[in-house]
Order: sequence, then C-alpha cells, then structure tokens
Amino acid sequence: MKRLSRDQHIYFLDPQGEPAITIDSGEELMVETWDAFEGLRDPAALDAKSLKGPATGPIYVNGAEPGDALKVEFISITPKEGAAHMVMPGRGFLEEEFTEGYPTVMEFDGNRLALPSGLKLEMQPSMGLVATTPTYVQNTASDSGPYGGDIDMKELVAGSVIYMPVFVAGGLLALGDCHAIVGDGAVAGTGAECAADSHLRVTVEKGMNIASPRALTPEHFVVLSYGEELAPAMKQAVRDMVDFLVQEKGMAPYDAYTLCSLAGDVRVSRTFRPISPVKMMLSRQALEQLG
Repeated sequence: MKRLSRDQHIYFLDPQGEPAITIDSGEELMVETWDAFEGLRDPAALDAKSLKGPATGPIYVNGAEPGDALKVEFISITPKEGAAHMVMPGRGFLEEEFTEGYPTVMEFDGNRLALPSGLKLEMQPSMGLVATTPTYVQNTASDSGPYGGDIDMKELVAGSVIYMPVFVAGGLLALGDCHAIVGDGAVAGTGAECAADSHLRVTVEKGMNIASPRALTPEHFVVLSYGEELAPAMKQAVRDMVDFLVQEKGMAPYDAYTLCSLAGDVRVSRTFRPISPVKMMLSRQALEQLG
C-alpha cells in the first residue's frame, strides 16, 4: 500500500500545483496528516498565527476529470501525538466575551482524551479538512466551498464515505485537520486538533456531476453547503437535500420537504468565519427505505 507523508503538505489548493502522489481509481493508501498547529504543544507558542491549515497532498487520481466525483472512503482514522485546543481571539460564538487566547494541551488515555482538569472524553476521530482543488488558487485554512475544504464535519469518522466534486484533472485531493473530538460549531474556535494516520480508498465516480460534497456516515446521509451569511447557507443545505430526494430518489417535492422536517437535521459545522459550512443530515434509516 502506498503511503503519503505529512511532509508532503500544502497551504493552498492550486490547480497548477504538482501532485504529491498519483494513484489509480479504487486504490487504497495511508495518509499522514499534521494537526492544525503542526505539532506545536508549548502553550506559549500556541496562538491564532499557528493555524496555517496544512493539508497533505495533493493526490492525483488517474482518470478523474471535471464533472466526475471522488469517492473517499475512510477505512480508519488513527490519532497520534496528543491533541491541543485554542480558544481563538476574534473567533468563536462568544468572541466579545472571551477575548484572550487560551490553550489546552491534552494527552491520550486509551480511547479517551485527558484534559488537564482530569475530565476524560471519549474520542471520536474525524477528518476536518477534505478538499478537491478548484479551478482557482484557494487557501486551505478556514475556507470552504463547493470543493469542500475546512468543513469540520464531526460525523466524518471511520466507516464514512464522502463524495467530492472534481474540477481539475486528477481531482488533486488534499486532507488534514483531524480532530480527536469536536462539537458542532467548534464554538470556541477549534476542536481537539491532532495528527493522524488515515487509511483511505479513493475511487473515481464518472459523470456524477454533483455541485458540492455529500457524505454517507454510519448514521446519516449528509449534503454540505456554505456561505458568508449563515441563514442563506442553511436554507441552501435544505434545498440541496430536497433536490436530491426529488431528482435522485423520485419523491414528490412536498413529500421530500416533509421528510426533511421529520427525519433531518440542519447544523452548523464550524464557528462563524468568512465562509461558514452547513450540513443537512438525513437519517439513513429513512433514506434506505427509498431504495
């Protein structure tokens, strides 16, 4: 199996960038990723400037062309080297009240995350940054869009699949920003940022023509939206789910809208930033009855 080291990382998605590795459709590989702080653990050194958004890649997938999608299967996600969190000045839901940087460095205790207070939390490792490369140069840190990006989707755990639109030849896939655990919204600015080794399978889905990422997690089908204003982004996520149910599952529009209201959730993935990712989630138990 091929391995891609975190030494092969980028801070910008560049359609003219050189691939770090080339794989065939359906091939499995191990991908090592940095944490968001690139290994810094000294509380005095942890600050907002440390968050550069390193993403391992880009990965060129043979046969991937614009209009296709990359099916990225997360077979395993294994955190390593402990984790760090930072209350972010100028970010977060309560930025006017919590104005100072406040770092927390945490160790792993088996499958739990040990906080300095003695509190221990069950880890739920998820990949925060998954991106194909758009036709323009795009910063990896804190941004999201139709190409994915810094989506901070806590449901993207081992056993999940995400489908990513392809905009340039090979897709030029990049990954990073693993979290040992993170809550919806990452309300104080970050999650439990950790390095990780991830076992992936990447497959080209020809002519899928999806406008934005969609995922199958162990419990949900998810469509992702984004926007500078939260309310329009949330509305678009609901609209995208309704359109999926109507166009791909054959439901009548009002029935689809009703199902979203009964068996769906619309949630904010990450704290307020210039572009906020939003997810509309539908129970797989409901979806699988539609065939």
